[in-house]
Amino acid sequence: MWKFYQPVDIVFGAGKVEKLAEIMEEKKLDKALIVADPFTEKCGLAKKVMDMSKGKVVGIISEVEPNPSIQNVDACIAKAKETGAECIIAIGGGSAMDCAKSTAAGCKMNLCGSELLAGAAVTSALPVIAVPTTAGTGSEVTAGAVISDKEKGIKAAVFSPAIFPVLAVVDPELTYTCPPAVTASSGIDVLAHALDALTSVKASPATDALAVRAAKMVFENLEKAYLDGNDKAARDNMSEACVTAGLAFSQTGTTGSHACSYILTSKFGIPHGEACAFTLDSWFRENAKVRPQLNEFAKMMGFSDADEAADEVAKLRDKLKLRSRLSEIGVTEADLDEIAKSSNASGNMTNNIAKIGVDGIRRLFAEKA
Repeated sequence: MWKFYQPVDIVFGAGKVEKLAEIMEEKKLDKALIVADPFTEKCGLAKKVMDMSKGKVVGIISEVEPNPSIQNVDACIAKAKETGAECIIAIGGGSAMDCAKSTAAGCKMNLCGSELLAGAAVTSALPVIAVPTTAGTGSEVTAGAVISDKEKGIKAAVFSPAIFPVLAVVDPELTYTCPPAVTASSGIDVLAHALDALTSVKASPATDALAVRAAKMVFENLEKAYLDGNDKAARDNMSEACVTAGLAFSQTGTTGSHACSYILTSKFGIPHGEACAFTLDSWFRENAKVRPQLNEFAKMMGFSDADEAADEVAKLRDKLKLRSRLSEIGVTEADLDEIAKSSNASGNMTNNIAKIGVDGIRRLFAEKA
């Protein structure tokens, strides 16, 4: 038995952001607050969207940090209330999306960031319009948002069907200016989403089909987009891969590579995508022992078996100049017990088909020495 629930209305295509006002009119959405990161405002995109909105955008707030804080959420909630916003437009990468979704829930339910972080039940939210500027998170089609209390060192997910965006406007042209490092880290995150979806206890025939297609597109296009940011075909294909992988893991959740990434990000400062990629190849091999069908999926991606697919993950990581050794990220032998315990405690780990425990996770990391 399996089910598939995906309420996001997706509009995909180059130049589609210029049609946002018309699309909002069709959806009867008005009085929008734009939630963005500083770069999105600095480069003029947020203002451009506001100017093209035919009066439908009532304000912009752009102080969203990487890994948005509860203070970011509270500031956005205050701005939304001040402007009388009736919906939220998220423009940017995953951080803007996370903050916007949390803001939408906080506004509608009169909750603050700390209450959302503490696990307050979210049953309703203002409508969210997601406009991604990177091919990476897939957050435009998911029902989750991650926020942090940086003073207390706490990072947790807000999850509810209520925060699925009502609309995702995916315009690949917005990714054309991503620098190589962002293209690499965000792009490898797409691959992690796809491979994690294949290795989830919640995988289904529908998510498998989406994940295999997304992974194949990443293998065929990410290096091209990284080496030549002006390769429009590769950029467009990576945007498509991102949405496709997002549709897959919106149903399955993520697994081992993500579980092992969080401490690498929080304690060692490794960007999210790069942190997921660190153990991604190892997890695909490990999970293939439990789900031999991964070998067949690997063939659909163009490889002989799961091991060759894992080898290609490692090769791609090197080509993108992403770190793959403990010494490169500042991890020592003395850190491995803490890393393994922290990774094993993540909720994502219960979602992983291979149950290898703390000792197994420690072994996977030790192999990266």
